[in-house]
Amino acid sequence: MTSATNKSYQEIVWLTHYNDLLTFQKKTGREYPVASDNNTKLYHWCKNQRRFHSKNLMSKEREYLLDQLNFRWNTLHYSFDKRLEQLLGFKKEHGTLHVSQVKYDKTTDVHKLSRWVNEVRRMYNENRLSMHRIKQLDRIGFIWNMEDERFSSNLAKLKRYFKQNGHFDVPQLGRNKKLGEWVAQVRCRGLAKKHYVTALNEINFEWLGKKKRLQKAKVTMSDIDLKNQITQGKRNAKKRTKRTV
Repeated sequence: MTSATNKSYQEIVWLTHYNDLLTFQKKTGREYPVASDNNTKLYHWCKNQRRFHSKNLMSKEREYLLDQLNFRWNTLHYSFDKRLEQLLGFKKEHGTLHVSQVKYDKTTDVHKLSRWVNEVRRMYNENRLSMHRIKQLDRIGFIWNMEDERFSSNLAKLKRYFKQNGHFDVPQLGRNKKLGEWVAQVRCRGLAKKHYVTALNEINFEWLGKKKRLQKAKVTMSDIDLKNQITQGKRNAKKRTKRTV
């Protein structure tokens, strides 16, 4: 195969993949394939085009053709912005930025979003997230620590429950089942963080459950009765002593 023939063959192969990408866009409505798609050849071809472009190894003709398809030369920033947009859409629909990883099927976009959210937290904890990205996420109220978020959510619910019912003995059934279970767990196991304890003390939370409070009250009453009996016995003894004298 001559050099000219080889070059011609490469052009045919390149144009074939280019047309495959065009077909993919029309069929899926997406700009490029990802690793999880069935078409792995097209996915790797797109990666190679980005690599050639970044190293200035791509001809102007090919660059022009790909630009006509709105080809993404840098998917890292694009993917972040798309996920951020998707996260805002999720908040608008569900009223929260907490995306559960176990609630949705693994094939859904929401599950993929939850994995991205967890990856962002991991990058943040490892100091691998730029300040620009951190500020972007802070502006929308991104949840960096799920433990703090869960506590804040349960504390708000507990305050509402107390306002409506006048006590903290949340039943572990009905619509307040999960809150009741959380309260029972807090009373049984306590809390690891001091500021959690402080937050509950500030609302005068009853650390003892209803049964334990009743038991404690009974013990207290028994102690009072015993003290009263002893006191009364001493008084009677004094009276008898006076009579004898």
